[in-house]
Amino acid sequence: MHNSKNDERRSFNVLGKLFHVRIDDLVQYPNTLLADSQRLQAYWRPNLNAYFLSRDVHMFERIILPFYTSSKLSNKIKRLSTMSFSDKLFREELEFYNLLEYYQTDDNLNFIFEYYTQTSSIISLLSRLLIRKCICWCIIDCVSCIACAIGICEIVLWRCQYQRSINLLIVDIIISLILLWTLFYEQYSDRILLEINFYMRNKFDEEVKNQIRRKVSMTERFIIIGSFQSPVFIIQLIFASSSFIITLLSYKRKNTWYFILGLAFRHLLLIRLCLTEMCHIIDILCYSGRSSFRVFSHLLLFLVTILFICIWIGLTLYVTDSNSTIDQPVVLAPSRYVYFVYHIILNVGYGDTTERSILSFILIVIMTLITCPLLIIIYQNFIQELNLVITKMIHVETFHHTSFIKYLITQINRYQHRMIH
Repeated sequence: MHNSKNDERRSFNVLGKLFHVRIDDLVQYPNTLLADSQRLQAYWRPNLNAYFLSRDVHMFERIILPFYTSSKLSNKIKRLSTMSFSDKLFREELEFYNLLEYYQTDDNLNFIFEYYTQTSSIISLLSRLLIRKCICWCIIDCVSCIACAIGICEIVLWRCQYQRSINLLIVDIIISLILLWTLFYEQYSDRILLEINFYMRNKFDEEVKNQIRRKVSMTERFIIIGSFQSPVFIIQLIFASSSFIITLLSYKRKNTWYFILGLAFRHLLLIRLCLTEMCHIIDILCYSGRSSFRVFSHLLLFLVTILFICIWIGLTLYVTDSNSTIDQPVVLAPSRYVYFVYHIILNVGYGDTTERSILSFILIVIMTLITCPLLIIIYQNFIQELNLVITKMIHVETFHHTSFIKYLITQINRYQHRMIH
């Protein structure tokens, strides 16, 4: 102990570092350990000429010592947000010094500290998931292109009367399996991305603002639709599975339809590569519910009306021709009468377009619908309703947009900036 007539002090050795505290400062808190001479005798070391405490040095220097030396009348202990102590360890240290009753809990600082320690690992995880997401995108797009190229090679070789190569079939199957696995892994990573983004957004933006600022203007909640919640994933899964199954079935088949269907499904997979905006719109329409029905109502009403008129008039013509008084009436199938009426209503005449196969029949039906002036007007109304729904759903985002990935990267940078400052 170091004694002086005017300034009497007690010496404390905390893990090799020496501190001196005035006794007048200690006696202001008589119930604490450092002010109790009897309990301190257990820690006296004559060789050090000080009280030896095997406690944390930074805690003693930055918290305990300023508490005693402070000139405030109602002094309280507050945990610094920059300290690497959890709240539990901090309380244990204060309990050792009998200072727990002077601890002023600051929930705001505690929350920020917990968020700080958790966010560092979350940001690194989010960064890795974003990289994996971009890799999945590249794999799916590249594999889809390769699958289309292999399908074209197969149909060319088959048309040239070459024997189908077993090696090409094996490569085709492996590529299809890689595509299916990547699709499912993409859904898994998107699910984790959504959970992390939800945690980071709500944990910081809402709770901290509500606790620290108290008055925050509530804006419309930002909604994210993951790939696992999207019907586009189901469509992609059907296309990928169908092309895989058709590839297996077509190995010993000579029918051209196997090659055409397999190649068609593979090209449909490229929709996500070429028409990402369309995939985004599909997700928004499925999310909007009733609004999406309003978008398609005009188009559906038009198609149902055309179908009803064609069937009704076509069957009427069929019955009329069947009951004709001609000796040898030429009666066609009922479907041909419906097709005849369809051409008369939507096109210039039945004889202008004659189908030679099922595929040409489908193309003629689609072509006549597109060239119909009434459908053009309905299409304009469809686009107007669609733009209205997209405007209302501006707060809904999907993973089909590369802009959303950029948004997540911006979020990471923003959180890191908050952690630093």
